[in-house]
Amino acid sequence: MGPLQTSRRTLLTAAASCALAGIAGADPSAESGSDLSRQSSQILEGTDHETTVYETVANADGPTVLVIGGIHGNEVAGYEVASAIAEWEIDAGTLVTIPHANAEAVEQRTRTGDDGVDLNRQFAEGEEPTTNLAQALWNVAENYDPDVVIDLHESIGIYAGGPVDGVGQAIFHSDSTETATDAEQAADTVNRNHVDERGLEFTTDTFAKPENEPSGLFVHKAARDLNAQSFLIETLSRGPDLETRINWHTRLVTNLIEEELFETETTTDDSTGDTSDASDDSTGDTADASDDSAGDTADDSDDETVIEQCRADAS
Repeated sequence: MGPLQTSRRTLLTAAASCALAGIAGADPSAESGSDLSRQSSQILEGTDHETTVYETVANADGPTVLVIGGIHGNEVAGYEVASAIAEWEIDAGTLVTIPHANAEAVEQRTRTGDDGVDLNRQFAEGEEPTTNLAQALWNVAENYDPDVVIDLHESIGIYAGGPVDGVGQAIFHSDSTETATDAEQAADTVNRNHVDERGLEFTTDTFAKPENEPSGLFVHKAARDLNAQSFLIETLSRGPDLETRINWHTRLVTNLIEEELFETETTTDDSTGDTSDASDDSTGDTADASDDSAGDTADDSDDETVIEQCRADAS
């Protein structure tokens, strides 16, 4: 993915997150004026964990990309961005999004649901997931067998080579030259064009080895069991406002997948703004520590006190 390329996206609608609220059931609906088909379906319907999976298929062949947010319910930027991404228009391939992976936790604005189980520790490699929700999410991943998986998180601390103090402002990636290059290019582009404060630049690192902690992460299993190019994006939830975090997440995802799903033009990404008035509609999450963050909805920073804070070392 060329770091200086900007895709030909009229991707985001002005109220992508609001539009998602009107999509329900599994009735496919064609995108007006485009060669796209869209449909949505429910997993764990009728339970506290019921959530929606969105699918957008372009007329042109291409890879399958899975974007997931809301594994931790207090990492707001991630699930806001994933909700907006569900409305993107793509030029090729298939885009699958699960914006509110842990819907109960998202509703409560807490890291976990009522069961207290950390969802992002239930995906042991080479084994079946350990909860009904984890199994249902993994079934989606297996059914689509994505080429690329991106998980969006937030953290209360900045990543400095280990997860103890936090994993924010980092892109964690699966262990290959291609994914490392893609992550580095995305981080470099966003750092140059969208990060104004010194010390908040994004860094990159590979996923923890299977024998090391943290383990049981969704993206780890996707990389090692499905051989998907996998990325975990973490933004810093304390300090930067939600709009800024959403912009970072959106820009990073765009840079990671634009070559796969979009026809690109060789115009530079000067990041003078986000596409189609949607700069507030997206979020991100951590890569190896994607459970560590807390987020909030746009323009409601006064409500941060009622949101369970993310752990520094969680992903």
